[in-house]
Parts: sequence; structure tokens; C-alpha cells
Amino acid sequence: MSSLILTGPERSGSTLMCYLLNGLPDTVALHEPMKIRKFYRLGERAAICQEIVHYFAKTRKTLLTSGYAVSQHVEGLIPDNTFAGERTASGLRSSKDEKGYITIAKKLSTDFLLGIKHLGPFTALLEDLTARFPCYAVVRNPLAILASWNSVDLPMREGRNPAAERLDADLARALARITDRFDRQVHLLAWYFEKYARLLPESAVLRYENVIASQGRCLRVITASAETLQEPLANKNKNELYDRGLMATLSERLLQSEAAFWKFYKKEEVEALSLL
Repeated sequence: MSSLILTGPERSGSTLMCYLLNGLPDTVALHEPMKIRKFYRLGERAAICQEIVHYFAKTRKTLLTSGYAVSQHVEGLIPDNTFAGERTASGLRSSKDEKGYITIAKKLSTDFLLGIKHLGPFTALLEDLTARFPCYAVVRNPLAILASWNSVDLPMREGRNPAAERLDADLARALARITDRFDRQVHLLAWYFEKYARLLPESAVLRYENVIASQGRCLRVITASAETLQEPLANKNKNELYDRGLMATLSERLLQSEAAFWKFYKKEEVEALSLL
């Protein structure tokens, strides 16, 4: 297994997963390096997947010959979190990252492990991608995800994901029919969880909370070298930047839903977080 797909809902801990993997030997995990607009031009899912296969091959070659790769980054590094720890004048948190070439300053074997992370697009294509790559997703307490969505300047705050909707017409139609912003958010998040519940083995869906509690060692399901990780990690589900009143409202919406959240989380976990 030298190439793998990384995905998950936005604000679930996927950037942290890349950060941890990049700390391992003979491993590179890139944060949203591809030009997703090209997917739209290709149209057919088979053609898009072939483009992804080609991108992996091209990126592997570039890394081995030059040590460079394209990725979202902050000052040349893939961080554990790209969003600021404070709100702007708009009341929202903004992303600090930019896209460009980064240097991978480690020795790589010809069969090094390369992971590429995209969220909405890879989730929309997951049924096709699982036939071509090992695929892993990270999920998080659904209430924490929604609370984070409402604290950041991203389309998810409006319950939309333009990239995913371009690749999944059924999702686009469903979201367009929902007038309430919070109901759209719950539907969009349920779409992510349903995909992982249906298309991935249980071992390939990592809970953010377990990543934190294990200091990253639970990533050993991806690569055995993660067994050595001992990162001092903090659980951000109780982030002080989250609106506690809104979390109570969102908790009610989630608990009324019978979506695939509950394959990965108990309703008591959402209730407990809403009461903090």
C-alpha cells in the first residue's frame, strides 16, 4: 500500500491527520493539492478517478526527483490546523493557509507512502475511489463539527459544499430544497457520515477523539510506523470559540435525526457535549 485517499467532513481533524502522518518516516500526506475544477471539466467519474491515479503517479515522481510537492500549507508547512484561534471583525475564524509548493525534507524510498487529502470531492467520489485506492476517513462528534462549521468562514456555515455538490447532483438537489440553514448543515453532515458507513470498513473510519486520546497511535491502521507516535494532543470539542447557545440548538436537530452519525457516535456523546 503506497498510495491512499484521505477524507472526512470539514473540521473533523483531517488536517491533523495529515500533520501526524507527515511526522512519520517514509510518509507524505498532502493537504488538498489537486485542482478540483479540472474534475468538473472531465465530467465522467471514471475519467476523474483516472486523473487522480495519474496525479498520484506524477506527484510521487516529483517528490522522488526534486523533493517538492503542491499542498495547502502555512509558511511552507502542513500544520495541525489551518484556522486562526481567534475571530475576525466578522465574528468568524479565517483560514491561514495558501496553496503552493512545499519542500519535503526527508529521505523517501521508491515505495514511500503517499496520502492525498480532499474532503467533499473525495467523499463524493468515494464509491469509485475505493475500487482503486485504500481509503480512510476521519470523523468527529457531529455536534463539534457543526459548532466548528458555524465558527469559520466556509460554505459549510451555510450548509453548502460547492465542490461536493458539483460532483453529486443528488446532494445538490437535496440541499437546494432545504430552506433552513441549520437543517441544511445537518443534511450535509449526514451525507458525509452515510458515505463512510456504507462504503468504508469500520477500521478505515477513525474517530478524532481516538486520534487525540491515543496521541496519534491509532493511525497505525494506516501505517504501522504510527505506533511510535506520542504527540501531545488536545481535544478541541469544547473549544471556547464555539457558541454554546447554538450548540444546544444544533444538538436538538442532530438528536432528532436517524442519520448515520449514530453508527460512529452514541447520542449520549452529543447530549453530553451540548451540556458543557
